[in-house]
Amino acid sequence: MFEQRRMHPVAGFLSFLKQLKELLLPFIFIFFVGPGDDFGKYYFLGAAAVILLMLVFGILHWYRYTYRIENGELRIEYGVFIRKKRFIPIERIQTIDVSAGIIQRIFGLVKLQVETAGGGMQAEAVLTAIKEEEANQLRELLSRSKNHQVEETETLHTRVTYQITSKELLVLASTSGGIGIVISGVLAFLSQFAEYLPFEKLYNTIEKYVSLSILFYIIVLVALFLLIAWFVGILIMTLRYANFTVVKRDDELFISRGLIEKKQTTIPLTRIQAIRIGENLIRQPLGYATVYIESAGGSLDKGEDFSTVLFPLVKKAAINDLLGHFVPDYQMQEVENYVPSKAKWRYMVRGMLPFLIFVPAIVTLSYVFSSWGYLALVLLPIGALFGHSRYKVAGWKMEDNQLTLQFRFFSKITVLHHKKRIQSLDKKQSFLQKKKELGSVKTFIKSTIAGKGFEVKDLHESDCWIIWEWYTNRSKKITEDITVE
Repeated sequence: MFEQRRMHPVAGFLSFLKQLKELLLPFIFIFFVGPGDDFGKYYFLGAAAVILLMLVFGILHWYRYTYRIENGELRIEYGVFIRKKRFIPIERIQTIDVSAGIIQRIFGLVKLQVETAGGGMQAEAVLTAIKEEEANQLRELLSRSKNHQVEETETLHTRVTYQITSKELLVLASTSGGIGIVISGVLAFLSQFAEYLPFEKLYNTIEKYVSLSILFYIIVLVALFLLIAWFVGILIMTLRYANFTVVKRDDELFISRGLIEKKQTTIPLTRIQAIRIGENLIRQPLGYATVYIESAGGSLDKGEDFSTVLFPLVKKAAINDLLGHFVPDYQMQEVENYVPSKAKWRYMVRGMLPFLIFVPAIVTLSYVFSSWGYLALVLLPIGALFGHSRYKVAGWKMEDNQLTLQFRFFSKITVLHHKKRIQSLDKKQSFLQKKKELGSVKTFIKSTIAGKGFEVKDLHESDCWIIWEWYTNRSKKITEDITVE
């Protein structure tokens, strides 16, 4: 590891595939809109030339990409035309992710990603194709492990302390937002190629055999589409979270998941900034929740709002037992201090506000489509209902060095803060809040390049001051602890 190394040659092919994926839609679009019959011949010749150049570029990218560990740093040199160097101090490394896609698994390889605090939207360093034993050795060195052991010895001392059950996996997949991902993907595809799809021919074929109204066709097609999207969403989430396990060894957590693409994340306990517990509208009545780790570092590849899933689905009553075993510095506490009743209407108005913006459009629809347009006004009480549900859950609790904040957007969110992990705390009060003796509290933690914040609005003003005093006494408390030690 202390000598300059290259990734496996498969990395060049993976780089080529990544470029090809990014240009796939432009290729298809240009093919369909290309003018004239002669365009096809030149199109395929041009596309073949571009693909060949991308393949050559991928090979050069692999050849020019080297890495090594030197003087307590991960040193990377890369660049085809312009040589670039990136030195990452080991102490800045927050999380290490190891994954294996289909191509990596065929060749017995893995992908290793290194993330640092404030590293940006992408991982700080990505080794797309290296041998698994090399990844394990590199991870041990980057994790600053003092006692390096061979893999067989580690296996004997490693205990799987949490593994998702088949029932939990099914409930997780059935109640997730996977259907939204499928629908958004299909709609994005239709927006690009709708004019080339034979919708009219399909409708005429159906009408030939079944004589029903167009409204019925629309209802059946929408219901069928939603059902298929739901099943596809279940399949996606099942493949993503199959074999989900959490292993705790010393002061590190090893989280692995995935059936087709296997991923493993290493998180030192000292890098955990907060614990977030989410309960969506379906899981909350069932008593289930998802537990996330907010760590100092993240990238878009995580796919969970820069957070790491600790427990994808767990009974709410079992959360404290699991937290006590994995992250004993945090305990889930029932909120005791809720926003005052005089804040109810503020929450309800905020819930209706997005729909109030469309009131002129609603009036226009009512005028054009007669009574049908007034159905859009149903959105206003729905918004008020959402606002009221946010009012009912918003609150806080403080005990020793832990601050618990609770709020809702769509899902109910509970955030567990340790005092020393809060980077900053804002106490805000607008003119209208001041008239009602209300205020808002927002905490910030070290996460992505811009950090991450959690806010509870319209607390009683005295509660805001209590939280503020608790936080501002942090430096005094830390000084006292150092003196005692």
